[in-house]
Amino acid sequence: MEQKQKTDAPLRIAGGQLLDARRAALSAWGPHRMEAVAVIEDVLYVNDSRATFLDATLESLGTIDRRTVWVVGAWCAEMASPIVQEHLKEKVTAVVLFGPMESGCEESLPEHIYRTENLRTAVFTARELAHAGDAVLFSPACPSGNGFANYEERGAEFKRAVRDL
Repeated sequence: MEQKQKTDAPLRIAGGQLLDARRAALSAWGPHRMEAVAVIEDVLYVNDSRATFLDATLESLGTIDRRTVWVVGAWCAEMASPIVQEHLKEKVTAVVLFGPMESGCEESLPEHIYRTENLRTAVFTARELAHAGDAVLFSPACPSGNGFANYEERGAEFKRAVRDL
Protein backbone atom coordinates (compact mmCIF):
# COMPACT_ATOMS: atom_id res chain seq x y z
CA MET A 1 0.00 0.00 0.00
CA GLU A 2 1.24 3.46 -0.82
CA GLN A 3 1.82 5.52 2.30
CA LYS A 4 3.52 8.77 3.19
CA GLN A 5 5.97 8.71 6.05
CA LYS A 6 4.17 8.98 9.37
CA THR A 7 5.04 11.75 11.78
CA ASP A 8 5.13 11.48 15.55
CA ALA A 9 3.26 14.76 16.00
CA PRO A 10 -0.33 14.16 17.12
CA LEU A 11 -3.19 15.77 15.27
CA ARG A 12 -4.90 18.49 17.26
CA ILE A 13 -8.61 18.93 16.75
CA ALA A 14 -10.47 21.86 18.31
CA GLY A 15 -7.51 22.61 20.59
CA GLY A 16 -7.48 19.14 22.20
CA GLN A 17 -4.70 16.60 22.29
CA LEU A 18 -4.79 12.89 21.73
CA LEU A 19 -4.94 10.77 24.85
CA ASP A 20 -2.22 8.17 25.34
CA ALA A 21 -4.64 5.33 24.59
CA ARG A 22 -5.74 6.95 21.35
CA ARG A 23 -2.14 7.63 20.34
CA ALA A 24 -1.32 3.96 20.93
CA ALA A 25 -4.33 2.90 18.88
CA LEU A 26 -3.27 5.17 16.02
CA SER A 27 0.17 3.59 15.89
CA ALA A 28 -1.18 0.04 15.69
CA TRP A 29 -1.29 -0.64 11.94
CA GLY A 30 -2.61 -4.02 10.88
CA PRO A 31 -5.97 -5.76 10.71
CA HIS A 32 -8.72 -3.15 10.49
CA ARG A 33 -6.16 -0.29 10.58
CA MET A 34 -5.06 0.81 7.09
CA GLU A 35 -5.47 -2.74 5.83
CA ALA A 36 -5.22 -3.05 2.05
CA VAL A 37 -8.16 -5.25 1.04
CA ALA A 38 -8.00 -5.25 -2.76
CA VAL A 39 -7.09 -3.34 -5.87
CA ILE A 40 -9.91 -3.42 -8.41
CA GLU A 41 -9.50 -1.61 -11.73
CA ASP A 42 -6.58 0.33 -10.20
CA VAL A 43 -8.70 1.49 -7.23
CA LEU A 44 -7.21 0.62 -3.85
CA TYR A 45 -9.75 -0.44 -1.17
CA VAL A 46 -8.55 0.15 2.40
CA ASN A 47 -10.18 -1.09 5.61
CA ASP A 48 -9.59 1.38 8.43
CA SER A 49 -12.53 0.27 10.59
CA ARG A 50 -10.43 0.67 13.71
CA ALA A 51 -10.46 4.46 13.19
CA THR A 52 -13.25 5.20 15.63
CA PHE A 53 -12.22 8.84 16.15
CA LEU A 54 -11.99 11.62 13.59
CA ASP A 55 -8.32 12.30 14.31
CA ALA A 56 -7.48 8.68 13.43
CA THR A 57 -9.32 9.06 10.14
CA LEU A 58 -7.51 12.32 9.36
CA GLU A 59 -4.17 10.62 9.97
CA SER A 60 -5.21 7.79 7.66
CA LEU A 61 -6.27 10.22 4.94
CA GLY A 62 -2.90 11.92 5.27
CA THR A 63 -0.98 8.70 4.62
CA ILE A 64 -2.68 7.79 1.34
CA ASP A 65 -0.93 9.06 -1.79
CA ARG A 66 -4.10 8.89 -3.87
CA ARG A 67 -7.25 10.95 -4.20
CA THR A 68 -9.78 9.27 -1.97
CA VAL A 69 -13.44 8.36 -1.79
CA TRP A 70 -14.10 8.32 1.94
CA VAL A 71 -16.70 5.93 3.38
CA VAL A 72 -17.70 7.35 6.77
CA GLY A 73 -20.00 5.99 9.48
CA ALA A 74 -21.34 9.26 10.95
CA TRP A 75 -21.15 13.00 10.41
CA CYS A 76 -20.59 15.14 13.52
CA ALA A 77 -20.13 18.79 14.44
CA GLU A 78 -16.35 18.32 14.79
CA MET A 79 -16.18 17.90 11.00
CA ALA A 80 -17.08 21.59 10.57
CA SER A 81 -13.66 22.57 11.91
CA PRO A 82 -11.70 24.60 9.34
CA ILE A 83 -8.74 22.23 9.78
CA VAL A 84 -10.92 19.24 8.96
CA GLN A 85 -12.64 20.97 6.05
CA GLU A 86 -9.31 21.96 4.49
CA HIS A 87 -7.96 18.42 4.90
CA LEU A 88 -11.05 17.01 3.20
CA LYS A 89 -10.76 19.46 0.29
CA GLU A 90 -7.15 18.41 -0.27
CA LYS A 91 -7.60 14.64 -0.09
CA VAL A 92 -11.22 13.61 -0.66
CA THR A 93 -13.06 13.55 -3.99
CA ALA A 94 -16.34 12.27 -2.53
CA VAL A 95 -17.81 11.21 0.81
CA VAL A 96 -20.18 8.26 1.20
CA LEU A 97 -22.06 8.45 4.51
CA PHE A 98 -23.84 5.31 5.63
CA GLY A 99 -24.72 6.34 9.18
CA PRO A 100 -26.29 9.16 11.15
CA MET A 101 -25.66 12.87 10.89
CA GLU A 102 -25.77 15.10 13.98
CA SER A 103 -28.47 17.73 13.85
CA GLY A 104 -27.14 21.12 12.82
CA CYS A 105 -24.18 19.75 10.85
CA GLU A 106 -25.63 20.30 7.42
CA GLU A 107 -23.42 23.33 6.70
CA SER A 108 -20.24 21.27 7.13
CA LEU A 109 -21.23 18.67 4.52
CA PRO A 110 -18.91 18.59 1.52
CA GLU A 111 -20.20 19.32 -1.95
CA HIS A 112 -19.84 15.71 -3.06
CA ILE A 113 -21.59 13.64 -0.38
CA TYR A 114 -23.74 10.60 -0.97
CA ARG A 115 -26.02 9.10 1.69
CA THR A 116 -26.67 5.37 1.81
CA GLU A 117 -28.62 3.21 4.23
CA ASN A 118 -25.92 0.65 4.99
CA LEU A 119 -22.25 -0.15 4.62
CA ARG A 120 -22.69 -2.61 1.76
CA THR A 121 -24.50 -0.02 -0.35
CA ALA A 122 -21.84 2.53 0.61
CA VAL A 123 -19.10 0.27 -0.80
CA PHE A 124 -20.98 -0.19 -4.07
CA THR A 125 -21.60 3.56 -4.28
CA ALA A 126 -17.92 4.28 -3.61
CA ARG A 127 -16.95 1.95 -6.45
CA GLU A 128 -19.10 3.98 -8.84
CA LEU A 129 -17.48 7.23 -7.65
CA ALA A 130 -13.85 6.10 -7.67
CA HIS A 131 -11.62 6.43 -10.73
CA ALA A 132 -8.48 4.53 -11.68
CA GLY A 133 -5.67 5.65 -9.38
CA ASP A 134 -8.02 6.54 -6.49
CA ALA A 135 -8.46 4.87 -3.13
CA VAL A 136 -11.67 3.97 -1.33
CA LEU A 137 -11.00 4.44 2.37
CA PHE A 138 -13.39 2.90 4.86
CA SER A 139 -12.57 4.94 7.94
CA PRO A 140 -15.76 5.44 9.97
CA ALA A 141 -14.54 8.22 12.32
CA CYS A 142 -17.10 7.02 14.87
CA PRO A 143 -17.63 4.20 17.34
CA SER A 144 -19.28 1.02 16.17
CA GLY A 145 -23.01 1.11 15.76
CA ASN A 146 -25.31 1.01 12.78
CA GLY A 147 -25.88 -2.69 13.50
CA PHE A 148 -22.23 -3.60 14.24
CA ALA A 149 -21.04 -4.87 17.61
CA ASN A 150 -17.44 -3.66 17.18
CA TYR A 151 -14.89 -2.41 14.68
CA GLU A 152 -13.82 -5.98 13.78
CA GLU A 153 -17.34 -6.92 12.70
CA ARG A 154 -17.71 -3.64 10.82
CA GLY A 155 -14.38 -4.14 9.04
CA ALA A 156 -15.26 -7.72 8.11
CA GLU A 157 -18.48 -6.48 6.49
CA PHE A 158 -16.50 -3.92 4.48
CA LYS A 159 -14.13 -6.63 3.27
CA ARG A 160 -17.04 -8.90 2.29
CA ALA A 161 -18.63 -6.10 0.29
CA VAL A 162 -15.34 -5.34 -1.50
CA ARG A 163 -14.91 -9.01 -2.41
CA ASP A 164 -18.41 -8.94 -3.92
CA LEU A 165 -17.63 -6.01 -6.25
